[in-house]
Amino acid sequence: MEVSKEILYDIADSLDAGFKCFIDRQTLELVTYIDPDRYPGMDPRDWKEEISKIKKNRNKFIEIESMDSKISFNVMEEFANSLENNPTKIRLLIALEGNKPFANFKHQIENSGVYRELWFAFRLEKNIEWVQSQLIAKLL
Repeated sequence: MEVSKEILYDIADSLDAGFKCFIDRQTLELVTYIDPDRYPGMDPRDWKEEISKIKKNRNKFIEIESMDSKISFNVMEEFANSLENNPTKIRLLIALEGNKPFANFKHQIENSGVYRELWFAFRLEKNIEWVQSQLIAKLL
């Protein structure tokens, strides 16, 4: 079954925002709710309907997982290396080599002008590829 670009985008965007994502094996219905591990202060009762739907029908749904930190780091590194040699590229690579690479990369990218939007587009594309690879592996 073909998964539309819209569904792929919705899953990638939801994962990036800190949601748990599940897709129905047959209908491709998407069910999401806030990830309590990423947002421990959120009240799960706000997502009672979605959580209940997954628990009652666990075998019908495939969980699409977010990238782990190693893969996320590799995406940041790939982006930095894809840039032409310039001060922004150097700042991003230095940020990735030091302590707290995620926070430092984020700080550098937030202050990088046009590269900020390039990063968001690059990351979205990589997230969509990540989602596609999971769906291919889990739906077959």
